[in-house]
Amino acid sequence: MIADPGRPLARSLYLHIPFCDTRCPYCDFAIHIGGDHLHQPYVEAVIRELDWLADSRRPQLGLETVYLGGGTPGLLALPLLEQLLAAVEQRFGIAEGAEVTIEANPSGLTEELARSWLALGINRVSLGVQSLDDRALRWLGRNHDSATAEAALRAAAAAGLENLSCDLIYAIPEQPTSVFASGLRRLLSYQPPHVSCYELTVEPSTALARWVTSGRVLGPKEQDFVEQHRLARELLEEAGLLQYEVSNYARPGSESRHNLAYWQGRHYLAAGCGAHGFIDREAAEGLGFSLSPEDVGVRYWNLRNAATYIKQVTVRGHGRRGHEALDHEQRRLELLACGLRLRAGVELSEPRQLVEADRLAHLGLVTIAGNRVAATPRGIEVLDRVTLELAAS
Repeated sequence: MIADPGRPLARSLYLHIPFCDTRCPYCDFAIHIGGDHLHQPYVEAVIRELDWLADSRRPQLGLETVYLGGGTPGLLALPLLEQLLAAVEQRFGIAEGAEVTIEANPSGLTEELARSWLALGINRVSLGVQSLDDRALRWLGRNHDSATAEAALRAAAAAGLENLSCDLIYAIPEQPTSVFASGLRRLLSYQPPHVSCYELTVEPSTALARWVTSGRVLGPKEQDFVEQHRLARELLEEAGLLQYEVSNYARPGSESRHNLAYWQGRHYLAAGCGAHGFIDREAAEGLGFSLSPEDVGVRYWNLRNAATYIKQVTVRGHGRRGHEALDHEQRRLELLACGLRLRAGVELSEPRQLVEADRLAHLGLVTIAGNRVAATPRGIEVLDRVTLELAAS
């Protein structure tokens, strides 16, 4: 068995803001291009959905993390952001010292804007740098170049924004490893305390998938993935950013507290189009979900289209599209899969799993300390295999 860390009270909230200037060809998120006229009604709809969530929620201490993702939440005007955060505070409370994150693109981040966000209580920015190579940025369809990205990094520093995370993409076709390494070194010269380093994935419903299928562009190569993943880990850890999760590196104390809630299997609320939440049984029943006696929690997701979401919230008070109830076995497997992504690993108690873990340790894929099992760097490269072997034991 794996100890279930899920608290009976969700103390994390995800808010999805779908608005973007353009859609990148690799993007599979729920986004809305343009449509400034929707900003105000959308925020009002999200606030109404927060009312729905809050009605069934037992009193508790305030939220520990709030995450504004997208899309490009930074496109919202400051008064709308202020209105949204005030609504969160009024309905749930935001605990002292809470982590409040907003995602941003380099093309929109200025020193003045960063200072304004800090004044609103937003204390962490996740910046979509993606690359510091102009050719790669053009290939990715980004609306900024490397000079704009570096200007945004300087603006964040000048504003006094200490909690900055930068996103990078690797295994971009036709980008040599030497070019990826050069860009990563340039990024590290700005000393970001957190870097999320993701491999390029070809999602089925994207323009990139159509281009790869038609032969218009080459897909990512496995060799580039392995080579650049290893190089990224080496350079980032050399710079003092430890790999605390498969794709995330941070200086000690700068880990994403919000994302750790996901990986540690804790409960969290979510509002906005395309948003996904995970709540305990009691909260689910309070929201009207029908559960069987074996179910321990519910994962739910919202409509993806912004306009449709607004219409449904107006009628029903929520934007929910579907849900999945989890029983004890499904929950166990999720905790195992998510826990193995973390540097800290997972605590196992079943003798059969420990025997299998010992076999995997002899193959160099995991380490064992007491009953705690963690993937090695080599194990991370074949993490699906490691997870399946332990899950089947």
